[in-house]
Amino acid sequence: MLSFSLPAAAGTSTVMAPSRTNAENYKDRALSACIAEAYKGSPAGDDARITTIISLDWTYYDLDKGNRATNRLVDKYLRRDYSNPFEGYVGAEFKLLKCLDMYHSRELDEQVRKYVPHPGWVGDAPARRKKK
Repeated sequence: MLSFSLPAAAGTSTVMAPSRTNAENYKDRALSACIAEAYKGSPAGDDARITTIISLDWTYYDLDKGNRATNRLVDKYLRRDYSNPFEGYVGAEFKLLKCLDMYHSRELDEQVRKYVPHPGWVGDAPARRKKK
């Protein structure tokens, strides 16, 4: 199992992503890619972009096909028009809501089935059995 820690201001915190499954990290990477695109050029967007990049270290999947499919899905969801059903929120773009909807979508679940060959694995190899 991978272990990655970053120093915190008042001590050390452990990054939990390396202990999640490939399926979970694929979906988390898609969410951070959506947030990065939605808030491009802002501190939040920059942080999400870095998170998207570092997520590659924790997930085993078809990088070429998976990344292209995720980028298309991000674009599709961010182009959605959420203005009509939400009267009273003039000017709101609901970018984060669009990214959350993408995260919970059937389309993203389908990508996991197509591009993540070992969704239950943690890291890029199966969990090792303990010797008796």
